[in-house]
Amino acid sequence: MAIHKTKAIVLETKDYRETSYLLKLFTFDFGKINAQAKGARRKIGKFGTNFLLMSYNEIVFYENNVSDLHIISQADMLQHFGNIGGCLEKFTYAAYFLELVNTVMLVGEKNKEIFVLLLQFLNFLDAGCGLEQIRYIFEIKFLKISGFKPYFDCCVSCGENIAEKSKFSYVFGGLLCKNCFGKDFAAQHIMEGTIASVNYIEQMDLSKFNNFKITLSIRKQLEQILGSFIGFYLGRKFKSLSFLSEIRGSYV
Repeated sequence: MAIHKTKAIVLETKDYRETSYLLKLFTFDFGKINAQAKGARRKIGKFGTNFLLMSYNEIVFYENNVSDLHIISQADMLQHFGNIGGCLEKFTYAAYFLELVNTVMLVGEKNKEIFVLLLQFLNFLDAGCGLEQIRYIFEIKFLKISGFKPYFDCCVSCGENIAEKSKFSYVFGGLLCKNCFGKDFAAQHIMEGTIASVNYIEQMDLSKFNNFKITLSIRKQLEQILGSFIGFYLGRKFKSLSFLSEIRGSYV
């Protein structure tokens, strides 16, 4: 068995038998992996971490050549984001980010940009930055990096630049120009400000996160468009978002 050392964020953890954990980890060097931490629940101090959900760790694992369940031999916690756990709203956003990454990323699919993005946004949540818009900025950045991004720079049907009013088509995955409205009668009208915001966020350096503000009307439209787009293409609803709507009455 090959031995590897890498940084990892805990996406999911389950008790296994009486002493161990089964984990889904998103790692910097190997993408998403499944792993077992044998004896972690019984032997206090065996690992330098208790594998808390969303915690950031440095791990050493034995690569399993027979299955995709690897064995963790050493782990040390680097950060546990204690301020997130103490706030239900922050925790729910973090749970959604983890759920989205866990759903989209395949086991063994390496993507260091996604790892860095997830870690950055956990730090934003821990610091309490921009809670009213953090979901939408994460979604836009994540969709772009992961290759699932909707097309907002031109008409997804004919390729022409959007010069006038446009609509967003979930079926086509992007904007339709006026001449192509007939291609999808279920397409939704979209504001110019929403289009401009998406295009700006895609290119925005995250060092500007705290200074960038999305208006309430645009946040409402992003909630509808991004939420429906992600649900349409992934074919599922996210428990974390459903819970967030219950505690806030609205996503925005």
